[in-house]
Amino acid sequence: MLTYPLVQIGSRVRVHDQDGDAEFTVVGPEDSDVVAGRISDGCPLGQALLGHGPGDRVHVRAPAGVRTVTILDVL
Repeated sequence: MLTYPLVQIGSRVRVHDQDGDAEFTVVGPEDSDVVAGRISDGCPLGQALLGHGPGDRVHVRAPAGVRTVTILDVL
């Protein structure tokens, strides 16, 4: 059985959505810095990604509405 890395705090994640590809690191709230590519595990996207792996599609509920994000890679 193949296993894939799952998103957790400290994971570098590459995702794809309607706006294209993005890459960032999931961190705790005290270390978040969107400009530096670090998102909090407490923000809507960070929460939605935790526990998922490459190929998974997750739905993110944000102030602008619901969007679907596909995880391309977890490093």
